[in-house]
Amino acid sequence: MRERVSAHDAVWLQDTATNLMVINGVFITDRIDLATFRETFQQRVIEAGGGAQYGRFRDRVVSIRGVPYWETDPGFDIARQIIPARENELPTIEELQRYIGEEASAPLPADRPPWQFQVIEKLGADSSVVLARIHHSIGDGVSLITVIFALMEEMTAEHETAPARGSIRPAAGAMRKGLLKAMSVPLAAPGILLRRLLWRPDRHALHGAKVSGKKQVAWTAPFDLAIIKRARKQLDATVNDVLMAVVSGAFSRYLARHAGETIDKLRISMPVNVRSAHEPLRLGNRFAAVPLELPAGIEHIGDRVRAVKLKMDALKQSVVPIVVYGIQSAMLTLLPQGVSRGLIDFLANKCTAVVTNVPGPQRELTLAGRRVRGLMFWVPQRADIGVGISILSFAGCVQVGVLADTVLVPDARDLVRAFEEEFEALRAI
Repeated sequence: MRERVSAHDAVWLQDTATNLMVINGVFITDRIDLATFRETFQQRVIEAGGGAQYGRFRDRVVSIRGVPYWETDPGFDIARQIIPARENELPTIEELQRYIGEEASAPLPADRPPWQFQVIEKLGADSSVVLARIHHSIGDGVSLITVIFALMEEMTAEHETAPARGSIRPAAGAMRKGLLKAMSVPLAAPGILLRRLLWRPDRHALHGAKVSGKKQVAWTAPFDLAIIKRARKQLDATVNDVLMAVVSGAFSRYLARHAGETIDKLRISMPVNVRSAHEPLRLGNRFAAVPLELPAGIEHIGDRVRAVKLKMDALKQSVVPIVVYGIQSAMLTLLPQGVSRGLIDFLANKCTAVVTNVPGPQRELTLAGRRVRGLMFWVPQRADIGVGISILSFAGCVQVGVLADTVLVPDARDLVRAFEEEFEALRAI
């Protein structure tokens, strides 16, 4: 059976040698073996809903006269998709980060469904690791997180388990409401597109150089979400306002320390969910890559949060996400693939980084009865963007993951340290 790949999914079938369109994630668990994880995935994902709920995981991509189609893989085998890692035993988290960086630089096999899980059975004394690699053409973070949660269960207060749930419907969907706002979209679209076309690209040590395709990953230590919520309350802001101020501050710290550069703004590409509140969640891409200019160079984090809040409030009240999504749709539908790809890359290259924030479950998770000790994921970048920042809240803590091209960031842990310093600055608010 074949089904044409939708335009919003096909736009991600544009991997390059330097930027792969693959979402990478990692689960660190109590000790688990390959056979147990395969069995759990088979039962909870492949066979879910009689095989129909996540049927895309059985499909590979084929090209017919230059047009991509989903086709059921006649040779589908869970053993080809969930495999032992190249290195089945790693002594430290630092070695795990090295390994993930190497894998993030490698393409997925082209002859099978575009996803892969690798199991590292031994990490340190008593942990295991599952490395998830899922091509962006299968879905965005909002839809894919439902797959991850299908695998896991939440620990309840009584130490029993219940199906895992996260905040998988960001409030961005509410931006679609309001008759007056909807009516203003056609009038606002030309101006929004023109302003974005006229943006000058960021130029500093973290953006502008040609990327190499060699990646590094790292992530912060867990930071207490309660401290961020306290800062949010005192500054009359949202958690996301605070986190975006942390992003701005971390980039400013890194550039000042490593390049002697001072910036007064930071342009990022921020995925915004455009699903309506009642739209059924299905695998696929339904988001706008919204360009956002964050204030930078403001030393006191409280003042920076207030400045970021003004930007975020203006975005929430605007039609920018809907317009950006509509422009994407128009380019992908009306223009030849090469032209639309060039325009999308041209607009993307004005930004330093892709930054995404995913609210996860606030209770501890189990996977096949094993406690999940850590979760992290890394958002891909396109064109010549070489830095991806992924923010995940889980079990009362927040962590930031960094995926960076080594040309721009020789050691991703240096950028991670800048984020940890920003988190610590929040304690003083």
